[in-house]
Amino acid sequence: MPVKILKERRLTLAEVKKILEERSMKGELSYIQRVTLDYATKFSQLSVEKSIEIVKRLIENFGVSESTAIQIVNAVPKSIDELRVFLTNEQKIFTEEELNKILKILEET
Repeated sequence: MPVKILKERRLTLAEVKKILEERSMKGELSYIQRVTLDYATKFSQLSVEKSIEIVKRLIENFGVSESTAIQIVNAVPKSIDELRVFLTNEQKIFTEEELNKILKILEET
């Protein structure tokens, strides 16, 4: 029976980790799911709640796209140079003050 997609949206690594952990409690994960859970466990640095909160703040306060905000939350860059890598596809040019504010939000975690 084909799978019916009810809703589609982008997820942070923390959300992926939570979903796959919950699914593993109900039954065995497929190989891809196990590898994905392993990756999410290793690289997820924030809680689900904190990652969702920061994504919303980045979108609302700085006008970044959802996909860029999620990439930033997943990687948690530590410097302006690291942060700029994620902002290259945005239409806006960010000031150093804005970049420092974003880093400060990420440091609050």
